[in-house]
Amino acid sequence: MYPQLAIEAAAHSDVGRRRSRNEDSFAALPCLGLFMVADGLGGHAAGEVASRMAIEVVKSCFEEEGALEETWPYGTGSAHDRDEVRLVLSVRRANRAIYEAGQRQEQMRGMATTFAGVLLGAGMAYIAHVGDSRVYRMRGGRLERLTQDHTLLAELLEEGDGALSALEALSDRANAVTRALGCGENVDIESRVEATKPGDIFLVCSDGLWGPVPETRLEGVLGRHRDLSLAASLLVDIANEHGGPDNVTCVLARLGGG
Repeated sequence: MYPQLAIEAAAHSDVGRRRSRNEDSFAALPCLGLFMVADGLGGHAAGEVASRMAIEVVKSCFEEEGALEETWPYGTGSAHDRDEVRLVLSVRRANRAIYEAGQRQEQMRGMATTFAGVLLGAGMAYIAHVGDSRVYRMRGGRLERLTQDHTLLAELLEEGDGALSALEALSDRANAVTRALGCGENVDIESRVEATKPGDIFLVCSDGLWGPVPETRLEGVLGRHRDLSLAASLLVDIANEHGGPDNVTCVLARLGGG
């Protein structure tokens, strides 16, 4: 890993206004440069267990030296290559752990979770996600989404022609996720690498935030409030003011030097 970077971080999570328990899990770990959100899927058994497992397994892969060495695909790649692969492999390991736990225990069978994570290294951000938890970057007063939702809606919009009639037929199923950790032995993990600049703010959040709150409002809060703890609390409050239809979680990380 790289020498510790100057990173400020804050996180906040809330059950929302319409749910009886919070199935979101998260971690903000500036010492590792690692920031994550997992959203246990509603309607699936033990969603809160799945989300917690996802966070803990990925975290352990970065805390324990050599945790992934036995599955390392190459040993001569650059540090940047290795960090991207390490993040993806840790998420893959979390998927397998959740799936196998569900197979062993009847009461947990079918549990699943979304996942979105950012690993901040020297001059680079490594992003991995599955499902509809999102990663955004705030730079120069502009908020940019860095992940593409794995939902029926997103896939239909990508197809273009004929998507509108298909969306109308889907009705309330349009936002159903098409990928999640724990649904099978293997999962397609989407990843990307982005160059960073001092002052960049990364927002990792569950759909309980971005669903009810317009992106312009997210951008406004992050642009006006430098205190990340205050910004995180405000974002959760705004989601609840918009009805709080789901558990809401946001994790913020800002690179120093800006």
